[in-house]
Amino acid sequence: MKIQTDYRGEIEFEKEDIIHFQDHMYGFDDKSDFILIANVEPSLPFHWLQSIEDENLTFVVTDPFLFVEKYDFELDDLTVDQLKITSPEDLMVYTTVIIPDKVEDITVNLKAPIIINVKERQGKQVILNEDYPYKYRIVQEGDASC
Repeated sequence: MKIQTDYRGEIEFEKEDIIHFQDHMYGFDDKSDFILIANVEPSLPFHWLQSIEDENLTFVVTDPFLFVEKYDFELDDLTVDQLKITSPEDLMVYTTVIIPDKVEDITVNLKAPIIINVKERQGKQVILNEDYPYKYRIVQEGDASC
C-alpha cells in the first residue's frame, strides 16, 4: 500500500504496519488507522503518526522520556484491556509535538500521551490522571541542545 505525505513524499507500508486506534485520536473521531513513520535523520527525536485514511492528517510525535526523566503514570484497566497489554515491553509511548516558528517554543503534550501496543498494533491516546501539562516546553531556559 502507498500514501502520499507532505514531508516524505510517497511512502509504502504493509497492512502489518497499521496501528488501529479503537477510540480515535482526540478531536479526530472519524480517523482510526495510522502508521508510524520514523525520522530519516537519526539524531532528530521527532517522528510522524500518519493517518492512512487522510493523507493530510499527520501528528509529529516523540518519545517523552527523552525530555522528562521522571515521566511516570499508570494506565487504567480499561486501557490495558483495550490495548491487550500483557507486558510493558510491548508498549511504546509517544507525545504529540507542537513545532512553532521558534525552536525554543517547541512543546509536547505530557497530559495526553499516545500508547501503542506494538505487538497487537493497537493504539490509544489517553488523558492521564497525573498532574502533567498539555504544553511542556522541551527546550528549557538556558538549554540550547535542540
